Amino acid sequence: MFETSERSRTFKGPRPAAAWALLLAGLLAGTGPGAFPANAAPAPAPAPAPASATKAGPYGPDTCKQGYVWRESHPEDHVCVTPQVRDQTWDQNRANNSNTDDNGRCRYGLVAREAVPGDEICVTESVRDAARKANEQAAMHWEATWDRVYPDGYVPFPFTDAGHEYKIRSSYTSKRDGKQVLYVDVWQGSTQDGTGTVVWDYWGGANQRFTFRRAGNDLAYQNVFEIVAAHSGKCLDVAGWSKDNGAKIIQWPCHGGTNQKWYLERRPDNRWQIRSLYSDKCLDAAQPTLKAPDHGAVVQQWDCVGGQNQAWGVIN
Repeated sequence: MFETSERSRTFKGPRPAAAWALLLAGLLAGTGPGAFPANAAPAPAPAPAPASATKAGPYGPDTCKQGYVWRESHPEDHVCVTPQVRDQTWDQNRANNSNTDDNGRCRYGLVAREAVPGDEICVTESVRDAARKANEQAAMHWEATWDRVYPDGYVPFPFTDAGHEYKIRSSYTSKRDGKQVLYVDVWQGSTQDGTGTVVWDYWGGANQRFTFRRAGNDLAYQNVFEIVAAHSGKCLDVAGWSKDNGAKIIQWPCHGGTNQKWYLERRPDNRWQIRSLYSDKCLDAAQPTLKAPDHGAVVQQWDCVGGQNQAWGVIN
């Protein structure tokens, strides 16, 4: 997973914006305090849990399942493939000079590989199609995301359609005994910077729908997202760049900082936990018993403890 610089020299396209530059921009922009609703449920400290959930693997959210390695068409390409496919990818990079004409265009019969944004390595159409398929199947081979019930099952949402809007459901809430299924909701549909989030019954508002936007948009080459509210175009943000338990999740203009980056990880019950790339804490609907949250519970970050209030579904 480390030998990238030598084998990636022939990558022709512009690289995505450097993560450090984005982080610096976020630091300069700052993040305001979270203005969460006055009449929302309070956010008491949860009860201790018997065991904490496992963290992302040794290489972060994109750690591969056993038997797979990063494809490394480019240093930021974390799609997991077999070692044989990675070697073929490196060979394609090295052969690129002979596959381009004097103007730097692909020779007749060859096309840009497009494994990641800006990837103009010249390959056959069948190789390009195989790279696209590997991107579509990326979540099947990351340790954090493969389906624990159907190990070879396709994992489509939200990895294969970056432009689609999804609801984020609190998995253990249900419509019975006078209660409702609850979803992450930007309070009162406000578009104001710093507005807090709660869990609320679904009523169809765009403040309850989100896009999971990643670098390269439709190219799922990393398990890292900005979660963008459909009604405001603003990102879910850990307020004040805090790493503390109980820090509110607010909406804020998207600035590329890591306090607005999230990744998905399977729990033992096969539900998702949604983790902050910045703090490594979990998206949490405040509930001290760790059971399903109540209507109006504040959405915050908290250590990942495996409670029902930290279990989420990404609903198409």
